[in-house]
Amino acid sequence: MAEVKVRAAVSPDYSVLSAFDHTVKTDMVWQLDRFTDNGNESINFREIRLPRPIRVEYPYSNGNLLERSKVLSIVLLACMEEVPIAYLGLTTYHAYSSTWIKDLVVDELWRRKTVATTLIQAANDWGSARHNRRMTIEMSSKNFPAISLARKCGFEYAGFNDNFFDNNDIALFFSRFIK
Repeated sequence: MAEVKVRAAVSPDYSVLSAFDHTVKTDMVWQLDRFTDNGNESINFREIRLPRPIRVEYPYSNGNLLERSKVLSIVLLACMEEVPIAYLGLTTYHAYSSTWIKDLVVDELWRRKTVATTLIQAANDWGSARHNRRMTIEMSSKNFPAISLARKCGFEYAGFNDNFFDNNDIALFFSRFIK
C-alpha cells in the first residue's frame, strides 16, 4: 500500500472534502446522567450499547467547509497518491498554548486504516512547532468511534458542553500533552 502523505489544504480541495461521508455508524454512545440532591449536582457519563446501530450525523455542516476553514488556523489533508482521503481542522488558543482539533473526517473507504492516527500525529507536530503544550479534540457524545480513537491516541476525558453543536449534541473534550 502507498504511503499516506499529509499536506495543508488549498481552496480546490474543499469541494472534494465536502463530498466525503461525514456520518459515522455506531452501536455505542456516551450517555449523560445528571443528578441533583440537596444542592449537589453530579454528572456522570457511561458507555451504553444501543439496541441497534445508528448513523450519527456530523455536528457541523460539511456544505460550508470552505467558510468554516476561514476560522481555523489550518486544515491538514491526508492524501493517498495525491488524492485527499481525510482531513483535520485545527485552531490555536495562544492564551492556553493549546492546539484544538475542531474537525476530523476520514472518507468511509479509508476508516480503520490508521489514517486518523496519522493526521493526529501531524497535528501534534504542527502544535509542537508552534510551542503549544496541549492538544484537545472535540466530538459528539454519540461518536463512539472518535471517542475510542482519542483514547487510543493517549487523550483523556477533559470535559463536556451540553448543546454545544448546532444540532444541540453534547460535545465531549479529550486532551493530552503534545509530545
